Amino acid sequence: MLTVAEEFLLLALDDDTGKKMVGGPRMGAALAGAAIVELTVEGALRLTEEGDPEHKPGRLVTTSRRPADPRLAELVGVADARKPKDAVGKVAGFGQWRSHARNLEDALLNDLVETGYLVEEKGKVLGLFPTTAWKSANPAAEAEILQRVRGVIIEGRDTDERTGALISILHAVDLLPKLLPDIDKRTVKQRGKEVSQGEWAGSAVHKAVQQVQAVTVAIIVSTTSATASM
Repeated sequence: MLTVAEEFLLLALDDDTGKKMVGGPRMGAALAGAAIVELTVEGALRLTEEGDPEHKPGRLVTTSRRPADPRLAELVGVADARKPKDAVGKVAGFGQWRSHARNLEDALLNDLVETGYLVEEKGKVLGLFPTTAWKSANPAAEAEILQRVRGVIIEGRDTDERTGALISILHAVDLLPKLLPDIDKRTVKQRGKEVSQGEWAGSAVHKAVQQVQAVTVAIIVSTTSATASM
């Protein structure tokens, strides 16, 4: 079974060009959030509540359960004892020289190639500058993921934690309209908002998703402001 981060990556790659439709800090925030959500869904992290004898409330803390995906194992320690938004920022590497999210992105892309979901294509622009594209090698798998998203967004089907988290992250980085171009953009955005605010997840997962959205929105605002001032 693919993780939330892997499903997000597959949908975030343009089918025609093999290029990422989300880049820079937004991709980092999305992957960091997807990783935190995955760890809370699996139970490797839990969110503390009032009255916890060992921890302040509202913190992600480790449990005795180990992540099924070894690539996420080191992120458990990174997120431990942090608020969800701080864990997302730490994993994404904001304000630091090291980005766990970039390392995770590279590892996930390589694994998706090795497992037959993607094909890596090397090229050059103007015969000089190297480029890399990741083309779909398993369209059926990607179609199944997108169909689950469409079913919730368009058909109003109930969602599970993983699909709800995926939709919430896609909504946070404004990818849903690009993935569902045949549907009115405002309708898609409104449904994405409704799903992201829905009661389909436990408190830890829901809190993590909310913080991913908050961090991503802040990134978009700051990036837009910086661009406008240039």
